Amino acid sequence: MRLFVVAESPPTTDPVGGNGSTMITAEVLARLPDDIDLHLVYFADRPQPPDARVLARASRVTRLPVRAGRTALLTQPVTRLPRATWQRSGANAAIVREAAAHDVTYLHGLHTFAPLADLTGPVVVNEVDPWSDYWTERASEGRGPSAWYDRLQARRARRLEALAAERAAAVVVVSPTDAARLRSRHGGTVVALPNGTSRPGAGRGGAAPEPGTIAFVGTLDYPPNVEAVTRLVRDVLPRVRPQVPGVRVLLAGRRPAEDVLALAGPDVEVLGDVPDVADVFARAQLAVYPGRTGRGTKNTVGEAVGAGCPVVASVESARGHELGAHLRVGATDEELAAAVSELLGDPQALRRAREACAEASSVLFGWDEVAARYVQLFRAAARRDG
Repeated sequence: MRLFVVAESPPTTDPVGGNGSTMITAEVLARLPDDIDLHLVYFADRPQPPDARVLARASRVTRLPVRAGRTALLTQPVTRLPRATWQRSGANAAIVREAAAHDVTYLHGLHTFAPLADLTGPVVVNEVDPWSDYWTERASEGRGPSAWYDRLQARRARRLEALAAERAAAVVVVSPTDAARLRSRHGGTVVALPNGTSRPGAGRGGAAPEPGTIAFVGTLDYPPNVEAVTRLVRDVLPRVRPQVPGVRVLLAGRRPAEDVLALAGPDVEVLGDVPDVADVFARAQLAVYPGRTGRGTKNTVGEAVGAGCPVVASVESARGHELGAHLRVGATDEELAAAVSELLGDPQALRRAREACAEASSVLFGWDEVAARYVQLFRAAARRDG
């Protein structure tokens, strides 16, 4: 099978330049079976190249430029595309021509959807998370010109989502909740494919967790994560301290923003990027994810559970995950703090939560399984067209 992949960013797991979306293409493409001939096209929106194992797997790789952001902003009055989609639309004609020579085209990321209407062969698309919902959420929290701009981007994203539902053999997102919402909104075949979850070892040589320690792991310049750690330190932690004297917070992740660095204090340690998140989860008795915003399924919740570290999360951060003793949910600061305090203050409850992590992690998907499910979609699209 000849597979033509168009990625909105380089497929990379780089700890500085990568993100959840680039991780999907890096992990999946590197695992394609030998009978798939891969032509990768990616937009160079960051300095990092594709992972070496992806480059080794592809028979052909094409690097495409991205139009300047300022130019894209100025063209918004005369285009129907979201700004970042327009930045990548200059290659539409070349993408359409090349796609015609392949059995299946895979468009990864909303900002690769511009040529959809002109593609002639079978197509699988992956939005990862619904951008229309993200911009609608931002617009509801803003005002004035910024809210108007976000509503405009949401309308344009929704138009592309409707086109994808009509044109693609399958539309992929990460979260089952998002899949159901897109399916009810636009119809079509919408499939939820979870990200693979690392199943790290014990970390730190199997040492016991540090008493009273909670962790947050995530990209620390991503606005929803900045908001989440700020809420954790400023709103949840003060409510835990009276119940759990000596409680400490570890904040780990790449590119910590200035607002995150400013949270450091006697009981808050900003670790920044770490070689292995397993070591962070091994130090902590709990992981806490109190975010109010963000889209899709939070990968690090699954990673914490896979590492044997119970999680307390907001409703938004727990989205897409099975709840249970391993993953407790709170809607308010008080509910989150109460769940954290109860687990840290009750060794038996904490032990049961850690045991539940072992059971829950047994059903998490690894990247080999996730890649196999993508391959099934590609093959099904090719068969349907044939």
